[in-house]
Amino acid sequence: MAEIYSTKKIMYEKMKHYCAYQERCQKEVEEKLRELKVDQDMADEIMLSLIHENFVKEERYAKAIARGKFRINQWGKVKIKMLLRNSRITTNLIELAMQEIDSIEYQNTIKELYLKKFNSFVKETASVKKQKTIQYLIQKGYEFHDILPVLEGIATQD
Repeated sequence: MAEIYSTKKIMYEKMKHYCAYQERCQKEVEEKLRELKVDQDMADEIMLSLIHENFVKEERYAKAIARGKFRINQWGKVKIKMLLRNSRITTNLIELAMQEIDSIEYQNTIKELYLKKFNSFVKETASVKKQKTIQYLIQKGYEFHDILPVLEGIATQD
């Protein structure tokens, strides 16, 4: 005899698939449940079940986002932290996620981005190129105190 599915079970299975496809935070799952027009009591029960069965885990999400946004998009820590804060991730978990980023790899990425952007400007003077490149790195989420050692290292090579 075939199993009879309730609306709750169907929604739960749908949300399991949604969470298994890609790492999700609680905020994203809540938004998806609202988008699917699931009533609040059922949404709360589904969310609790997803957390209990480890389909939604904030720590895993935060670490995955930190690694991915740094390695793939080459974002700096400021921009990554902002994204995690907007996803309602706690400060402790954000700091834990930032430890996923290797400091040597971080400095090397800043250097690579700096050189690539600096060399992409052809008509500007060296000081304008430097200023525009620093602004670009700040927009990518890198802090000036992280950019400065790279600038000093590049200046000593010239």
